[in-house]
Amino acid sequence: MKVKESVFTYENLQEIPEGCEVVKGRLRELAPTGGEHGFIEAEVAFKVRENTEGYVLVGEVGLVVSKNPLTVRCADIVFLSRKRFPKLPKGMIESPPDLVVEIVYPSNTFEEVEEKVSDYMAFGVGRIVLIDPGSRKVTVIDEDRKISIRGFDEEVEIYPRVKIKLSEIIGGRK
Repeated sequence: MKVKESVFTYENLQEIPEGCEVVKGRLRELAPTGGEHGFIEAEVAFKVRENTEGYVLVGEVGLVVSKNPLTVRCADIVFLSRKRFPKLPKGMIESPPDLVVEIVYPSNTFEEVEEKVSDYMAFGVGRIVLIDPGSRKVTVIDEDRKISIRGFDEEVEIYPRVKIKLSEIIGGRK
């Protein structure tokens, strides 16, 4: 997809092409994901849905983390509790979610992941979870901004009452 070079503002939020983020007004194309990514996303989303009360959203969910300059991040999995979100928002999410889960792949640079996590933290996302199939690690940044890193063979509480063991989800692949 060829994307024209332009500056996006909150006023033209609806003109952002699908499959793109906006960082400080500039468009960034996202690479397509693969089978393993989609499978992990679906399985983790199901676990969250099964153990929480609220809305579980998947598939590059648009989060307006800053209006000026416009920054819209696309998250793999977003959880919105019914307590904070009595109704499901229709468009992009403009209030911080309770949980964001990102699945990290080798095509993601450390700087890209760090920048995205920083944006989520500045936005006020409650809990941030990074799942890295390459290193077989799960990083959880909790509401108090404590960081814990666990292996795929460990049970990890990614959200209160939501525990996962990634090795069971993806069959113990090494």
